[in-house]
Amino acid sequence: MIATTKPSASARLLRLYSFVIPAVALFVVFIAYPILWVLGQSIYVKDATGVASLSLSANYIAVFRDPTFWVVVRNMALWALITIPVQMLIGGLLAYFIERHTHRLRGFFRTMFFLPVVTSVSVVSLVWVQIYAPYYGIAQEYLKHVGIVMSTSPIGDAKTAIYALIIVNIWQWTGFSMLMYIAGIANMPSEVLDAARIDGATGWRLAVNVVIPMLAPATKSLLLLGIIGTLQTFPIVHLMTGGGPNHASEVFGTYIFKQSFVLNDSGGGAALSVIVLLLALALSLVQIVLLGTRLTPASKDRP
Repeated sequence: MIATTKPSASARLLRLYSFVIPAVALFVVFIAYPILWVLGQSIYVKDATGVASLSLSANYIAVFRDPTFWVVVRNMALWALITIPVQMLIGGLLAYFIERHTHRLRGFFRTMFFLPVVTSVSVVSLVWVQIYAPYYGIAQEYLKHVGIVMSTSPIGDAKTAIYALIIVNIWQWTGFSMLMYIAGIANMPSEVLDAARIDGATGWRLAVNVVIPMLAPATKSLLLLGIIGTLQTFPIVHLMTGGGPNHASEVFGTYIFKQSFVLNDSGGGAALSVIVLLLALALSLVQIVLLGTRLTPASKDRP
């Protein structure tokens, strides 16, 4: 019989740490260090000669005094208040229709509505620029029937640019909301739905009184992801309008890009990045406090 020796406590501890070290290293290199670097950049101000001097608040004061910043805040508010509810509403209706009223074509409808989510943003931008094109675009073809002729593209008009981009964003990401609600519907206990039907709940009564409350975890997740996604919006705006015309469709992503790389104001861009990070954290905490976590009452009692 071969004798075996147990590893020492230090050896076991070293083995446990060996599983954690790769994750910690990735966190430090790709998350912690960039955040600290941006924080450091935000407190340095460059003069006309490019010489940087330490100033804890100068960049932040300049950001809040910039009128463009408040235009961006308004655009971000519009983006969140319109896209998040509309995506959840349309996505929920699509999910309910597909799961309850389609059988053989269920996979087809899921794929077709989810296809825009996995489509390249560059392709989406090129297609929608052509759709919005005046005189020959598809949008113009439909507007002709109501007597409207567009002389300029909606993304080229300061009054409509942000709304035109919001429509594109809703079209592209509604499929993700649909998929989340499909997963929620699939996890519903059939016994609850059967009991509700026996009690006379059918159609909209079943949807409003039973299905929607049971989809609350998916709704909370979509709300949080929608807020974070709104603050991270960049590619679709950068490719379609570049934040124009005259900052009418500017968002935090394009504004930070211009400050940092176009105007070469790394301190101002870093200060903007810090503000967006703090805003994202604050909104996430507010949602957690007001809406709670994704845990269901049953799961809270589990050890």
